[in-house]
Amino acid sequence: MMVFGVCLIKAQTIILKQSVPEELQDEDDDFGPNRKFFSHPYTGIGLIAGGFDHENDTLPPIKFGKSFNFVTGNRYYKNYNPLIARVLDYELGYEQQVLNFNRSSSIAVPVDNIDIKKAKYWMVKVGLAWSYQFNFKVKRGNQLGTYLSFGAYGDFLLFRRFNASFKSNVSSYADVVKISLGRIDYFNKWDYGAVMRFGKTNWSLFVKYRYANYFNNKAQDKNIKELPRFTIGLNFFPGNI
Repeated sequence: MMVFGVCLIKAQTIILKQSVPEELQDEDDDFGPNRKFFSHPYTGIGLIAGGFDHENDTLPPIKFGKSFNFVTGNRYYKNYNPLIARVLDYELGYEQQVLNFNRSSSIAVPVDNIDIKKAKYWMVKVGLAWSYQFNFKVKRGNQLGTYLSFGAYGDFLLFRRFNASFKSNVSSYADVVKISLGRIDYFNKWDYGAVMRFGKTNWSLFVKYRYANYFNNKAQDKNIKELPRFTIGLNFFPGNI
């Protein structure tokens, strides 16, 4: 007896892309860390430091660590070539500078500083920064890479306040009074200065120097000193770019 078998073979179709684009920007709309255009959100925190003042003024001592700023914003890049890029920042930030008082302190403030316990200036800002970025590694693929940037910034101060707390006998239930002053007549509405950044991947170290004065001539008449100008901090970017 003879047995006949039938074998069915199904053909498989493999689909492959037939060609690779000559210019990768045709596939990604020229958008990326090492393309013509790029943007990403960021957050950052910086510590206010004393030191140099270009007007040779004596700056009041502040509490380091408690005097800081926090910012969030978006950064836009236009790459002229793999070496140089133009960068524009738009950011919203909060800053506070806590004055360092002691028993012998002679810091002038807009309230009676007898038995004062705490005092700080705080501001909410919105601003722009314009800088030029110089990349260390030209052949880095579509990555942000390691870079150094120099530029300038300008802020509009949405809120400008002075808070203080001091001992008082105005109440039999508490011995500390807190006050908050707004619309301070010696506080300017704008500030500007220089910024430098060193960064790579998803972070950057930055240093800012505020050239503009927070306070106008009315503060000098009241012997109120300008606040420290240096900020040193770190920006964080989401993801590995």
